[in-house]
Amino acid sequence: MMEAVRAFGSDSDLPDAALRAGSPLRYPRPERWDAELTIKPARAAEAAQKLGLTSVGRLLEHLPRDRGAARTVSGLVPGEVATVVVEVRSISSRPVRRRGMRPLVEALVADETGPMNATFFNQPWLQKRYKPGTRLILQGKFEARNSFRVQAHAPTAESTSAEGEVATYPATDGLSSTQILALIQENRATAVHTLEPLPARLRTEERLPDRAAALLAAHFGSHEEGRARLAFEELLILQLVLLRRRRQRRASARATALPAPSELTR
Repeated sequence: MMEAVRAFGSDSDLPDAALRAGSPLRYPRPERWDAELTIKPARAAEAAQKLGLTSVGRLLEHLPRDRGAARTVSGLVPGEVATVVVEVRSISSRPVRRRGMRPLVEALVADETGPMNATFFNQPWLQKRYKPGTRLILQGKFEARNSFRVQAHAPTAESTSAEGEVATYPATDGLSSTQILALIQENRATAVHTLEPLPARLRTEERLPDRAAALLAAHFGSHEEGRARLAFEELLILQLVLLRRRRQRRASARATALPAPSELTR
């Protein structure tokens, strides 16, 4: 006979209505979590290797170090450094009279709140890469006359921009925080395939979210709460490892029992 299904955190039987009302079961697929991370161009891929971002799971475990301002175009303030999500409407390049400088790339970009002019320095190849219709994450400084000096940029699949905060990540030469943000946004659905190391009973007692929810919160939601849950997990596992090593040392340090003394003979 099949045992009755119990309500979560209770000894009571789960009613049939509640059982049928639940969402469909979902099982993690570790092969998706461990899938190789594909990054272009080659320079960005090499930089990702230096940061240890070798798989989608490693990417999602690369937590932000801080938060920065996220704005819509109409919400930008002159002198402010912020991040916006925009679409390229038109793009062109023009030469610069100063010796040694490459042509400037100027783009008319816009979100749902309005347009602005974005300027890219020393990157003339972007005129061919970012064709009209391309959606971008831009991080830079908003200046007078509706001009935005781009400091970092990356293509994105995000459809709209928003007011609030956006994560900034530990980065390296060849892979900017903005590029890492775009990669994480692209792969955020894979978070559900992380394996949960904490038992449900422990998470209930400590009022902790599951690991997937904590990762998404660290990147896109309550930054501190997400990091607190992941820190709890890390410290708990470290303590268990240390206790295991201590037990192994004690077991190996036991002296071998000596045989019983022989009887003396006359």
